[in-house]
Amino acid sequence: MASLTSKIMSPRDWNEYAKRHNVKSSNIYQLQRYDSASKIEDPQYLTLRALWKIERRTQFEPHQWDIHGAAKARQMLEDLPHWKNYIQAVSKKVPVDEILPIPYDLGDFKLVWYYQQLIWWAKSTPDLEDNLNFTPISKRTRGQSNMLDRRNIFMETPSKVSSLTKKFREAHLEETVYDNQMETASTDEELEPDTPADNLEKDPDFRNRQVDKEEFPPVSDENVVNTGLIGFASVVTFSIKGVKAHWSQKRKGYKVGENNGTKLYEARTDGHLSLPNDSNSKAIVEVKPTMRGESPRVRMQETAQMAAWIHVERGTIGGKKPEEERFRRLLLSQDRHEIYIILADYDADYVDYLTNPNRDSACQSFLTMNEFGPWDISDAGAVEEIASIILAVTLQLGNGEPLI
Repeated sequence: MASLTSKIMSPRDWNEYAKRHNVKSSNIYQLQRYDSASKIEDPQYLTLRALWKIERRTQFEPHQWDIHGAAKARQMLEDLPHWKNYIQAVSKKVPVDEILPIPYDLGDFKLVWYYQQLIWWAKSTPDLEDNLNFTPISKRTRGQSNMLDRRNIFMETPSKVSSLTKKFREAHLEETVYDNQMETASTDEELEPDTPADNLEKDPDFRNRQVDKEEFPPVSDENVVNTGLIGFASVVTFSIKGVKAHWSQKRKGYKVGENNGTKLYEARTDGHLSLPNDSNSKAIVEVKPTMRGESPRVRMQETAQMAAWIHVERGTIGGKKPEEERFRRLLLSQDRHEIYIILADYDADYVDYLTNPNRDSACQSFLTMNEFGPWDISDAGAVEEIASIILAVTLQLGNGEPLI
């Protein structure tokens, strides 16, 4: 069944489906029907007021989206040692049982190429939607205690290991430079002040414990995709003069909740772009072990992640009218061997809609998710193109220049 994301592409579409689901006059704080404790369902998605605009990779022009310097970034990459060797090796598909030792002189790009080969040969596995956790209404309203409890947010080590991950471990490559980037998820001390603390009575599914496996089940080859994408984004940026921001596998948890500490839902990312002394994200990352067409709900999850990021890290709202002040954020996504760029556009009124449970006026604004892709990691031209875009964005956001 097609996801609502492919059906709702205009305000008129949204009004039609919101009326069908009886949520046209509801916001995310008023919605009383939660069908799942982990997956985003249609009523929840509709209250996020998202419109998806889906375009092919060939339609993407960086300058039209206020991404500057992509052409210059491509030249910078061409000047890197081993870049040309890497690009020539990108399209070579070497079976996993023949991949070691790596037969090419790739320098810093050797491990990236290795992971891209693992991704290419991997079997597509089911999407477990493990990055969302919606709290059922029964749990959110149970109890009135004011005792607050603070918890650590972290993920379990996967208990089930895929055959691909076993090969990866047998190759003794897990203790590499990328281990330094595989940070555990944030503790409460790292959460932003706007993130409400958890109340054990109002929010009983949160404890000072490991996350329940049913809420966030183990993943297998998704870890390989994640390491491949973050490694690629890192290696095309960390040797370039002027780069200040870092791509990291840090899994941040963004909680959407009311001022009294009641949590509506939490979304986790698979990584982000940030500055060394700033915990706020400049861009976020989401990966899947499946191809995008095999997981039609992935866009619903990405919508929830974007809305949660906006809710927690709200940015600066200026003095313009809410409908005149525009914002743009970037989500870098990889589904199996295909990379996508999602640029989210919204205004100050949408920020107020997400963050103000007591607003009186109905919201007329939408979150527009502009998707471009895919860039195939086994296509040399596509890799050159997406690498230059990632480098240009990293330079721009690292220097404090917005995307709009």
